[in-house]
Amino acid sequence: MGALLVSVAVTSACETPVDSGAVENRPIPCTEGTPLCVERVQIASGGFLPVHSTHSLTDGDPDVTRLIVVVHGTGRNGHDYFERAVAAAIAEGLEDETLVVAPTFQTVDDEPRSDEPYWTSGGWKRGHLSSSDASAPRVSSYSAIDRILTDVMNPTRFPALAAIVVTGHSAGGQVAHRFAATSRVENGASGIDFRYVVANPSTFLYLGPERDAANGFGLPDVGSCPDYNEWHYGLEELNSYATAVSVDSIRAQLVRRDVRILLGDADSLATSLDVTCGANLQGRYRFERGRTLVRYMEGLFPGHGHEEMIVPGVGHSSSRMYLSAVGRMALFGG
Repeated sequence: MGALLVSVAVTSACETPVDSGAVENRPIPCTEGTPLCVERVQIASGGFLPVHSTHSLTDGDPDVTRLIVVVHGTGRNGHDYFERAVAAAIAEGLEDETLVVAPTFQTVDDEPRSDEPYWTSGGWKRGHLSSSDASAPRVSSYSAIDRILTDVMNPTRFPALAAIVVTGHSAGGQVAHRFAATSRVENGASGIDFRYVVANPSTFLYLGPERDAANGFGLPDVGSCPDYNEWHYGLEELNSYATAVSVDSIRAQLVRRDVRILLGDADSLATSLDVTCGANLQGRYRFERGRTLVRYMEGLFPGHGHEEMIVPGVGHSSSRMYLSAVGRMALFGG
């Protein structure tokens, strides 16, 4: 492992670092959830997103073959999720060739810098635009992930890149599933395999109005829950990011993409569980909701790319999920 002088900003428009500050003697790979491993990605004109990264996004690395973008949970603790994804790469012996990037989607409570967009506590999960109260430009949190992907796909920086994984656990898992349905970056990629690893989310995106019933999937009685199929539970009342893709295209994208539904079979408690009526129509708890979603895809969308992967004996723990043999297979296996 060598040492490198790295910028703390990345732009897609040019190779010149934007910020004047730099971190001396940053290791390659950088594996700590501390400021040592922090960079900032330009996600809009004059707007930046802080991320933890194992390899310099500005300088690139010819040995990197896989990118893992890991999205934090409700606590917005990107540094913890960075270390957990790095630990999985180390367990596989793939830390040198795996670029791990963990963004932090801030709220106003995080005291972001004036050029860093921030979101509401629910908005970043759903791909909404950043707050209009911020001085930085408004941008969808999903567009920010798009920018990370396109920056890393620059062949002058990472010429050996062959695989991209977008993953998240809990609230981050919600992001990964909706992002898999609506992002268009994969459509323009050539020679790169994409995968979306959705771990223990509260809810999923349904591609139609049907929900689980006693005799299969059908239209529920929703007199007291008229918004059950609106974004982000379904495809009605889409936000600005999702409306850039037609509803038919969203369905086609989510059906054909490689989506791993990673479920802990002990995740049956109500900790931080979405219990709105739209969520409860998906099941009683996370493990049940995940298995029901896969049955829904099998019943209504034959030939879909969703794969159920169950981690035995694990509940709502991102570290145990990602470090398990099944979790590592989801991230690194075939």
